Amino acid sequence: MSLCERNYAALHRLLPALSEVGTHSDIQFGIASRYRLTILEVAPFTTRLKIALLQDESSSYQPGFFQPDFDVQLYHDARLAEVVRVQQQWRFSAVYPYPNPTMSQPDEKRQINLLLRDWLKLCAKAGYRTEPEVFR
Repeated sequence: MSLCERNYAALHRLLPALSEVGTHSDIQFGIASRYRLTILEVAPFTTRLKIALLQDESSSYQPGFFQPDFDVQLYHDARLAEVVRVQQQWRFSAVYPYPNPTMSQPDEKRQINLLLRDWLKLCAKAGYRTEPEVFR
């Protein structure tokens, strides 16, 4: 729980000021790496957002290589942030038996939330937020 609390606090600073569906803010790392935080859903006590690496013509990334893309559910009443989707995988169990058919790690859910923590640390250390835009 403390991991999700720390992720919420760090992520809350990066969110666009206007919390409407479609609003986004960009986090820039150097010249070629830019992530976009896009608000997907807004409810009274929750917000779901997508964090994705943007591709442009000047980028050195090749199709087929790992490109981080995950959805995060924010629970405002509890002040928690939880990763609910990574790449194309949804719904993670708290603990997996090992071995299992999907070869998930026993603590897969925790590792995914640690990935978010590491990304947020990178944002705090080396990234900067660009101006948010609203598309309707």
